[in-house]
Amino acid sequence: MAVCPSTRALLEVSDLTVSYNCNPEVRPVVDKLSFEIREGEVLGIQGRSGSGKTTAALALLKLLPNAARVSGSALFREHDLLKMNNLQLRRIRGREISIIYQEPVLALNPVMRIGDQIVEVLRAHTEHTSQERRQCAEHMLASVRLNPSRFYYAYPHELSGGEKHRVVLAQALACHPALVIADEPTAGLDGALRTGILDLIDGLRHECGTAFLLISHDANVTSRLADRTICLSQHEGSGKFAGKTGQPSSFIPEMPPQCNAKPLIAVRSLNKSYRSRGLFRRRHAEKRALDSVNLSLPAGSLVALVGPSGSGKSTLARCLTLIEEVDSGEIYLNQKNLLGLSAREKRDLRPLLQYVPQDPAGALNPRLSAGDAVSEPLVIQRRGTARERRMQAELLMCQVGLDPGAANRSCDEFSGGQKQRLAIARALALRPKLLVFDESLSGLDSTTEHELLQLIRDLKHKLGVTQLLISHDAEMVSAIADSIAVMEDGTISRHESTAKIAANPEHWIAEHARDPMVFKLLMLTETE
Repeated sequence: MAVCPSTRALLEVSDLTVSYNCNPEVRPVVDKLSFEIREGEVLGIQGRSGSGKTTAALALLKLLPNAARVSGSALFREHDLLKMNNLQLRRIRGREISIIYQEPVLALNPVMRIGDQIVEVLRAHTEHTSQERRQCAEHMLASVRLNPSRFYYAYPHELSGGEKHRVVLAQALACHPALVIADEPTAGLDGALRTGILDLIDGLRHECGTAFLLISHDANVTSRLADRTICLSQHEGSGKFAGKTGQPSSFIPEMPPQCNAKPLIAVRSLNKSYRSRGLFRRRHAEKRALDSVNLSLPAGSLVALVGPSGSGKSTLARCLTLIEEVDSGEIYLNQKNLLGLSAREKRDLRPLLQYVPQDPAGALNPRLSAGDAVSEPLVIQRRGTARERRMQAELLMCQVGLDPGAANRSCDEFSGGQKQRLAIARALALRPKLLVFDESLSGLDSTTEHELLQLIRDLKHKLGVTQLLISHDAEMVSAIADSIAVMEDGTISRHESTAKIAANPEHWIAEHARDPMVFKLLMLTETE
């Protein structure tokens, strides 16, 4: 039976203010924000990256760093969340109010199986038996379209970005809370999965009367689900770290254009499988992530790799940068087979192959300042003095459009888009030959996305860095890529230059008319 929003307020927030600096001249990250959520209602919070959306949500449950100063009130069922102690909040978090994190890598324990992590939530907040908890965990995995027979025993590093998002969603909904804070729940998902997650949220809202605080930069998401939407402007948020948009071009030295078609990276017959663990291994639970993958990246080029969530894109990215071992195949860097080298030789070559993850928070140590996080690779490689490393870190922050004056700030004090810029600056510190962007533009508003696309374009033309840009959005990457490879079910099904597609779109439309992703890309190229 459908449940309509109640007239009774479930959560009342008044004059919520969050700041990280005692100086009264510095504008707070969140400045006197007030709203209310009724039972069974979906309230949308919309705004661009850095406007304070996530900060406001985390402040309600006291999940911000210790340096944050929070004032105002947040009445949940007439009890002020901001005045509760840790014991009182522990009884509410997860059971009555749960949160779907924008960065699922921080919400998942890397050494625990996925099923055990959902069971852990149920053990903490319910009186179910172990068998009931197991059945509930399997049911939650199935409800977010993950096969329990495989994903229950999987570890987080074996999942794609979209699969991790769905696991975090299953965790948040396991105890059927009264309020769910959904922070960019569809970020990094392809169109089909995005629709499925939104349908799931909408169904739970109507069936169980669950209220949602839906945070998104995408107006299409909030307009579809939200009963009401409030918008945060940059003046209300943390725009003070954004930096000057004109700075990157002046700090990146101009390089001659790359005309050499000689491949920098060549992948031949690459195979990778994730196998089940434990005493009783089930063969049907094995997943073949990469199946005879062949790919060539010409020096100085920008190649886009597109495909649906779970198709093996992230696995290929981690194998290319030597983060993960492959089962078989060859990876050539300047005609040298990396997989035939010793462990020491691989370690010496890793600085040349840099990986920018989908979840930048996973690459940034929250205990470090922004400047220290960017210069950490230089410390590990023992390059330069402390003063030289500091100057290099500030220069890199300028290159990616961040204010070097924010170098002393903790990484936790930056927005999602700003953390992504920090992750790019960190990857550039060692002057790599290959940069792999793994869904690095997902979950960002259109303005920030455009700025980062321009930054990636500048890295190609002015530094001559070879780049692999991974995305599920063919429309976005086609604007800057030299060529586009389509990945499906662990293999590269097509790889063609954008110039060739544009020169003869009728041929490609006729040949691939049944492929929705390629058809969409061809239609875009034709209209342009």
